[in-house]
Order: sequence, then C-alpha cells, then structure tokens
Amino acid sequence: MNSQTVYQARQQGMVLVICLIMLVLLTLSGIAAMQGGTLQERMAGNSRDAEQAFLAAEAALRNGEIFVLQTQDTDYSTAGTNGLYDVTASTALPVDWKDSDTLWRTGDTMGSSTAGDPNYLIEKLPEVINQGLSLAADQPLETMIIYRITARAVGTTDVSQAVLQSTFRR
Repeated sequence: MNSQTVYQARQQGMVLVICLIMLVLLTLSGIAAMQGGTLQERMAGNSRDAEQAFLAAEAALRNGEIFVLQTQDTDYSTAGTNGLYDVTASTALPVDWKDSDTLWRTGDTMGSSTAGDPNYLIEKLPEVINQGLSLAADQPLETMIIYRITARAVGTTDVSQAVLQSTFRR
C-alpha cells in the first residue's frame, strides 16, 4: 500500500469538523451582534422618551411663567387652589411636588406625543428687597415678588419623567 493512500485515509472528515466549528463560531458572533443591536435600539428609545418628557416639562414651565404674568396676587391661596400656592403666610405649609395631594395645573401639550398632559404649580414666595436699586433716604425700598414654578411631565411612556423648576420675578 502506498504511503500517500494511508495519509489520505487518516485525513478524511477533518475538513468537515473544522467547517462545523467555524460555522458555530460565526453563528455565535452573529447572535452577539444582534443582541448588541437590540440593546442599542432600546437605549435610543429610552433616550428619545426622556427627551420627550424634558421638552414637555419645559413647555409646561413656560406656560407657568406666562400664567404668572397674567394673574393677580389674589388668585393664590395657602391651600393651593388650582395649583396656585401662597407660601407667604405663617400658616402655609411647604409644597411637596412628590405628594399625591398636591394640586397641579394642566399645561399645554403643544401637540406633544406624551403619555400624559404636562402639569405645573406656582408658589408665590415672600417679598424680597430689590438689591440693585438706589438707597436714597427719601425713597422707600423697592420690593419684588418671586414665584417658584415647578413643572412635571412624562415621555411617550409613563416610565420616564422630568421635573423642572424655575424662579420667576414679576
């Protein structure tokens, strides 16, 4: 028997085994790539959802600032009727925006595709002296009223929420 024939007889089937191993490795790398793509798609969706919540809360914050310009100081109460809180009185309780009993005003959705309407509340804070003006002896000190506006909104799902707060002077 020829030595070349013996060598070929021992090599039969090894190509098949190597090809199967390579096929398994390619399959595993394809599955890993698909899982990475799915994870990136979820991250992009969550980022978009958080951005929608932020934009809706910012729009509600602007609604609150416009509302402050249009209301009278007599519209505010310590009970927070219609989401307008007067925290200047000694009997006023601090407003906790996380409390379920807190009263909110509904903001304008502005065509947003969020899961719920954005809300805001306004707190009328105690008067403060306007620091940058004249201190002439014959002139009374000017005071200003500052309002704290808190806005909250959800994104396209209820999972992501954004809460923004600003102080506003009228």
